[in-house]
Amino acid sequence: MVRRKYTKKNRELLELVKFLVKFNLFAIPLYIILFTGWTFVQLQQLTLDITYQILLLTGAEPVLNDFLISIPIKNGNWAAVINWDCTGWKSMLAFFALVMSTPFTMKKRALGLLLIPLIYAINLVRIFFMFLYVRTFDLAHYELVHSVVWSWGLILTILLLWLVWMRTNGFESMEKTIYSALHK
Repeated sequence: MVRRKYTKKNRELLELVKFLVKFNLFAIPLYIILFTGWTFVQLQQLTLDITYQILLLTGAEPVLNDFLISIPIKNGNWAAVINWDCTGWKSMLAFFALVMSTPFTMKKRALGLLLIPLIYAINLVRIFFMFLYVRTFDLAHYELVHSVVWSWGLILTILLLWLVWMRTNGFESMEKTIYSALHK
């Protein structure tokens, strides 16, 4: 019988593969939701209600029509639909998958999941920011700002929160494992 010796690099690569397999398994709900088109209307309604209330508090004079919020701007009105994607559900599920894929104890992972409401709150700030942007600058560069804030802003938020959570739990080896597996 041949006994296989695992080098440090092989162990690191194995840890990375385990993490990626677990991450994809925990991401299955995201794929199912995308495939079926399922929505959670109550979360969409909550997002709409909170956004509307924030806009009211800031004097934006919002008008609500179903899931459409309109605000006055310099040359008329501007409206946005608060749809299922506005809830940040993909970001929350991605963070869930990242946290659950780590080799921490279930208790530490459960504590990590407590950051999901923070992701939701950051998403609400993002929505409010887009209304504030349009109210202040009209539609100048709206698509660019929306794309950067929407896509990259939430992706960076998720990754930064996850890395901070990992470090606060004293688990820098996952970070080192990923870095060394990708850079050697």
